[in-house]
Amino acid sequence: MLLAPLLGSFLGCPPPEDSAGACAPEIETFAAEGAPITLETGAVGLIRAYPISLPGSGTLKLRITGPVEVVDAAGSVLTEVDAPAEVYLRATGSGVGQIIVSAGRGCATKIEVRGVTPAPLVGRPRWYSPFWQSATSFWAGESVDLGLDPARFPDRVGIPFDAYVVAHRSTETWASDAALVGLAGTPVEGTLEAGILAPMELAVLDAGDDALGEYDIVIDQDRDGLLGPGDLIQGLGSAGITVLGDLTQPGPHAVETDDVSGGWFLGERVWWPADLAALGPRPLVVISHGNGHEYIWYDYLGEHLASWGYVVMAHQNNTEPGIETASTTTLTNTDWLLGHLEEPGGGALVGLVDSTRIGWIGHSRGGEGIVRALDRLVDGDFVPDNFGADNIRYLASIAPTVFNPLDDSDPHDRPYLLLAGTADGDVTGGVESPIVQFFRIWEKGTGPKAAAYVHGASHNDFNCCAAQEGQGPSLIGRDEAQVVARAYMLAVARAWLDGDDALLDVFRNEYAGFVPLSFASADIVATSWRNAATAGDGVLDDFQTEHDADVSSSGTVVTCTADMLLEDQLRDRDKVLAWSEDDPMNAMTHNGLPGDEAWGAVFSWSESSAPFWAVEVPESLSDSTPWTTISFSVAQRSRHPETDNWGGAMAFGVTLVDQDGVESTVDFADQALVPFPYARLGNGTGRGWANEFVTVRINLADFTVGSEIDLAQLAEVRLDFGEAHGAPSGAVGLDSVEFAR
Repeated sequence: MLLAPLLGSFLGCPPPEDSAGACAPEIETFAAEGAPITLETGAVGLIRAYPISLPGSGTLKLRITGPVEVVDAAGSVLTEVDAPAEVYLRATGSGVGQIIVSAGRGCATKIEVRGVTPAPLVGRPRWYSPFWQSATSFWAGESVDLGLDPARFPDRVGIPFDAYVVAHRSTETWASDAALVGLAGTPVEGTLEAGILAPMELAVLDAGDDALGEYDIVIDQDRDGLLGPGDLIQGLGSAGITVLGDLTQPGPHAVETDDVSGGWFLGERVWWPADLAALGPRPLVVISHGNGHEYIWYDYLGEHLASWGYVVMAHQNNTEPGIETASTTTLTNTDWLLGHLEEPGGGALVGLVDSTRIGWIGHSRGGEGIVRALDRLVDGDFVPDNFGADNIRYLASIAPTVFNPLDDSDPHDRPYLLLAGTADGDVTGGVESPIVQFFRIWEKGTGPKAAAYVHGASHNDFNCCAAQEGQGPSLIGRDEAQVVARAYMLAVARAWLDGDDALLDVFRNEYAGFVPLSFASADIVATSWRNAATAGDGVLDDFQTEHDADVSSSGTVVTCTADMLLEDQLRDRDKVLAWSEDDPMNAMTHNGLPGDEAWGAVFSWSESSAPFWAVEVPESLSDSTPWTTISFSVAQRSRHPETDNWGGAMAFGVTLVDQDGVESTVDFADQALVPFPYARLGNGTGRGWANEFVTVRINLADFTVGSEIDLAQLAEVRLDFGEAHGAPSGAVGLDSVEFAR
């Protein structure tokens, strides 16, 4: 249920004319029926907070009618409140509820709550069960399709409705203006038919001049042109859908640049929006180059981010001695610029850089250097004059080295992006040395983290001018690699500096079904996403404890009918990529040394089998409704005989089973979900490189399409493999099976 804080302030009020008189103006708001309690985000951002002025202090009496409750922060229903206090409104159904709050002497305030039903309404048709995929993000120019499930809304079958796509409104705005004004002027008319879900096109939308546009979707069931009881909405509180623009293209701002210097290893190139004065203070993004590289080699990235409204600085980086000196020059250059804003452009930045919002990007040794720099700030080993550890909002490493122990090169809880290429001939990402296994840093971080592992991209594709060293087939080249880098670097800057969270869907959605605009059709990117460790995900099995393969990390039973199930550290033991049964974790690079923490499971299957891996849901997680997705990471195992026997991208099915034995499957047989390992030669016989994990996140609502499954009483989560699900043979690695938001 979405919640609204109600604050008792007791500033006094005049005596009422009668016991029903109001001591404060009548307040009208919206709550939403059936949505998860989201107290972790404060709830205030979801539903408007309404202060109530009542006389004196003491106990407030609550007289409640209709489908609404007053609850405390733990969700317990209240009939009276000791003031002052913060409580919450919760709609329990569709309709109008009323709360009379009184403090004695007949003085009362009335609150009216209109309950509307939130529901996933739009998405994309699919070729396999359940033939529908709900969605909250779309690319500009993509069709937004309505999908009402008659099995979920049987009482609406045969009844005409009006469907609206409206510009997103805050809950406060909906409360004051419930009029439905569609983008097309008139609504799309429809009628829910019996049978299976039948998609209908609502609109083709554009993001406009920004990187995104936000919209709400409303089914006006009574066709009165107002949002009210009985209507359905996707978008109450936060945007129902977000339309993403082309992240590879320049933004709306002209760019100015200047080269400045503050002395030894303080050479800098700075880019900023030409209209910065009109924009006001903007975040700073710093770029730290790698060994043998130059700070003037990153114009493509500096200009791109500046065109989207950021101040960007690339600096001389003292990488040759090692990571410690590289981290020092990241720290000193950031501090020097913030202390000398009068230098670039003759003072163009003075008063216009927000030093509380800083992002650090690093390449190669610079990619590890920025992580080490943060660690030194957190540990208090370096104390700058003009910023602190809390001001570093995110880190983004391009093919970073891992020279240091991970306790010294630790992203801590900062949002972290890893961008790398499978054809890297320098920091290879391979098994030969833990120094080149960049996913080790990714695993170390405890904040939200994303990864993009780009097929055919090399180390020096990500700057302008270093010698090309790429190794492997189908090299995409510098121009295309930088197209990819521009998109992903803009996405994390917008998300982690400006709060545009929807842009992270370029990592949270599977790449095969959500390819960014302007990427080449041949591009293949293995994308990963993991929420922060503190996000409250419902972990079913992350393989970090209970290292018996038949027992999950949540202590429940694991059942697997595939071959050679093993749970172990994600570390290649013999440092050779050639397949050997003695090294079942072949090509795993997320755990390179003793003390690294990443564990996972592996198994395989052959043709004519129909294997599965299943985990029992613990009773504490059987109610999955507080979460929105089932999430896990999976990779095809490089150079494994069954991987080579299959020889292509892989798909599978995911099945939920409730406590009554009702099953529902989302099948991905129509989607190239898990890429075939990049066919790079070297380090032993065979083709293939490091195992490429991708994160699969499926909306839990999709399991209810055409099904009576009870998501509040789940008993099992099962991954189904084999010919019926798209891959007659195969070998996979598995990690981080969990309910997530």
